[in-house]
Amino acid sequence: MGEAPSVIARWRRPAGLGIVLLAFALRAAGLAAQELRGDEAFGYFFSLRPLPDMVNATFELREPHPLASYVLQQQWLAWAGSSEYALRFTSLWFGVLAVALLGRLAWRLALPHPVSLLGMALLALSPYAVWHSQDARMYSMSLALTLASTWLALEWLSRRRWPWGLAYVAAGWLALHTHYFGGFVLLAQSLFVALRVWSLPRPWRTLGGWVALQGLLALLYLPWLLPAAAIVTGYGGNGDSPGLTAATQRALSVFAVGESAPATQRVWWAGLAAALLFIGVLRLARGGPNRRPAAWLLLLYLATPLLATWVSAQSRPIFNERYLVAAAPPFFLLLAAAVALPTQPGWRRIASLASVALVALLTAGMVASLHRHHNDPTYSKTRGWRALATALARYSASLPADQVRVAQNFPDPTLWYYYTGPVDHIVLPPAPHDTAGAAATAQALASAGVTRVLLPVQPAANWDDAGIAQAGLAGRYRLAATATAGVWPLEVYVTPPASMQSLDATFANGLQLNGFAIQPAAPTAGDLLVLFLAWRRAGATLAGTEVVFAQLLDGAGQLAAQDDRPLAEASEAEAGLYAIPLPKALPGGVYRLIAGVYDPAQTGAPRVALLTGGDHIVLAEIESRPARYAHPHSR
Repeated sequence: MGEAPSVIARWRRPAGLGIVLLAFALRAAGLAAQELRGDEAFGYFFSLRPLPDMVNATFELREPHPLASYVLQQQWLAWAGSSEYALRFTSLWFGVLAVALLGRLAWRLALPHPVSLLGMALLALSPYAVWHSQDARMYSMSLALTLASTWLALEWLSRRRWPWGLAYVAAGWLALHTHYFGGFVLLAQSLFVALRVWSLPRPWRTLGGWVALQGLLALLYLPWLLPAAAIVTGYGGNGDSPGLTAATQRALSVFAVGESAPATQRVWWAGLAAALLFIGVLRLARGGPNRRPAAWLLLLYLATPLLATWVSAQSRPIFNERYLVAAAPPFFLLLAAAVALPTQPGWRRIASLASVALVALLTAGMVASLHRHHNDPTYSKTRGWRALATALARYSASLPADQVRVAQNFPDPTLWYYYTGPVDHIVLPPAPHDTAGAAATAQALASAGVTRVLLPVQPAANWDDAGIAQAGLAGRYRLAATATAGVWPLEVYVTPPASMQSLDATFANGLQLNGFAIQPAAPTAGDLLVLFLAWRRAGATLAGTEVVFAQLLDGAGQLAAQDDRPLAEASEAEAGLYAIPLPKALPGGVYRLIAGVYDPAQTGAPRVALLTGGDHIVLAEIESRPARYAHPHSR
């Protein structure tokens, strides 16, 4: 891109401010729309600890990230509250700050005003940057701090005054306390200084001053690094170990259009980004002595973190696109540098138009990716936690809190954020693949008088990959019902009754109903009314296709709720179990609970008559209460 026209120079500051405001708008829009993912919830609970406990927990739990973002979040949430919007707002703020800092870095690199503004606009629009600005983690903070340290490094090189040097050390120290991989950007800065210093006046003095700054930074960081070194080198990672080509393709694709692009398109977006990067480096390198330092810095700034992350992933599965966030700023400045205004004739004009078209195509891809991020559930972070929390409140509202437990077959802290009701949580199995522990926990629950266990079944290959939770509960509990809550099956387990009310009812086919039990005695709308029926089949003439119906009738005799299950599911050894789901809008009042038998194999599915007359038994009158639970995830 050639020298900016005078109109761009005059409007550079207002345009930059407009881009910063655009960045804020894009990051604030839908900030709390998507539910928290597991890492966000973990960060929230981790930040609730007092600072000494937070430090100790980092080393005890081998938490792979340092503390700066947790400490900041703790202070912020004490003032702003713990809503999803508040949790993510600090990331939003650092994401917007990064856009402003990118403009400052471009100015210090003496890039033309159009390049600076376009680079800022691309970062503001970037789906990758927007995603991390709407994520309550440290990555957006790492992006801004490493960008600030790079700008301050250049300021110090230009001015060589100690206030700038101390500001650089402070930014670098905070960056290292935010994410360990921020050190890769500091390495890139030192490589640039090693190349650049010889073209500056008094190079040895400048080099000595830089080494002193790095020594001061190391000295300040050493008290943390020494005890954390085992974590940094021993962290097993939650990514993979791709080859260099695959890692490069993934990095360029995610920088270009984020992770909301279809997988089949990503290689093409990576290729487009690679072409624009090549053009951008070439234009800066051919731009004379005032542009070549910018080409070197941006190339080192981009390549060093990418290569260092890739190398570190060869011995452990640690390559993850989110760890590359500090390398994003040079990517967008190089893309902007690839664009040249079509002011020259001939083939140069065609090349300039082509570069403009390529960046326009990439921008269209960003817009489409942002649209998918906000509107396509396929690309949302997580789904269903709010619905699950509400379902847990419904299925526990009819019982005292000490008689219910929420069991998770994987210790995902996200549920603990969304469900804030009075029922306690347990993890089942209590340790990975702990079959004996699951059985012992179920035994302890039953002994403690817990009559209902709510189990949202989550995929958990590394914790429960063989139905260990269900098998453990089956020893003391019976599965009453399975509902869909959010995106998970929610299984409701209940204890068999210690005793049953006697009943003497005989059907025309000889089937006898000898007893029943109801749980709970006064159910709440939206909950389950669990009914146990004791059947005796001896001497009965059965076709094997009979079905038991259990119904709740209102005062006018109209059906309010029911559950039908095959009689064959009930055995002589244990009572048949029937779970009547009560409508969420069921009015409070007195209802009649009836039961009977019919045979759907017979024409018209006639009910089986009783010897005493009638086709059903009135078991009890049930007083239902209206729904009284609030959204447990409201904060």
